[in-house]
Amino acid sequence: MLVPFQTSEAKPPLFFVHGLDGVMPLGRIFATGLGPDQPLYAVNADGIDGRKPVLDDLREIAKSYVRDIQQARPTGPLVIGGMCDGTLAAIEVVRELQKQGRQVGPLILADPLPVPRQAAGGKGVDPRKPEVARQLYRNVETNLLAYASRPYNEMPFDSSDPEQVHRATLAGVGTLTALAGFIPTPFSGPVQMIVSAQRSTSLFHPQMPWHRLLPGPRMILVLPWTHIHLFRSGRATVAHALRFMLGEASAFDAAPECQPEPDAPAIEQFGQPIHQPA
Repeated sequence: MLVPFQTSEAKPPLFFVHGLDGVMPLGRIFATGLGPDQPLYAVNADGIDGRKPVLDDLREIAKSYVRDIQQARPTGPLVIGGMCDGTLAAIEVVRELQKQGRQVGPLILADPLPVPRQAAGGKGVDPRKPEVARQLYRNVETNLLAYASRPYNEMPFDSSDPEQVHRATLAGVGTLTALAGFIPTPFSGPVQMIVSAQRSTSLFHPQMPWHRLLPGPRMILVLPWTHIHLFRSGRATVAHALRFMLGEASAFDAAPECQPEPDAPAIEQFGQPIHQPA
């Protein structure tokens, strides 16, 4: 489900994919930080508004998102971003767009999980088991209502309407199931990353999965927050970091001689903490 926040055609549009629970609630914050000339679309999980079926297979999810993206912007270059666990979905969206011949700028990943759930051979989630299904539903519903309780979040459903909350929760469960059961493969294209200080050390240790999953050129900005507070107290700085990334995208994509070697990613400290309540 696409939610347009800015539709200017001045620059390549940024489509930003949701996290683990199927929602991308920071669209308004990101739009403000990016400025009015940067088109921005939030990508939320299918089924969240009841118009499409809930999907629980990541490759099918990526294909569905690409159909929506192609419909919204049928021509021209694109930029894809993803947050948290949804970074895996963003990677698959880029793969699918490239298969269809679209020009896609450097992929932007915002603080992915240090160890993708299946990269180390873990087991997926089986929602066919009644107790597992109930627990997943409770967890996703709790998270969605917590997001909705924060006034700066822009939710794609009305949290005061039980039916809409129910639909959103089912969509979130589908997303969680898809991400938990997905086995990622290496993506060799250029990647720009915004990483919390909490995750920065483990994320690119040579023995960690992301070091092997992203063997191509990387530009990394480390922000001084934990993962949770990166998208709360640090949300405005994340938006400004996105603007910086988009501004550097052309040079990063066109100058491979200036890009880091796969085994020595460049890490830059960027930004200062904003002292405001989470």
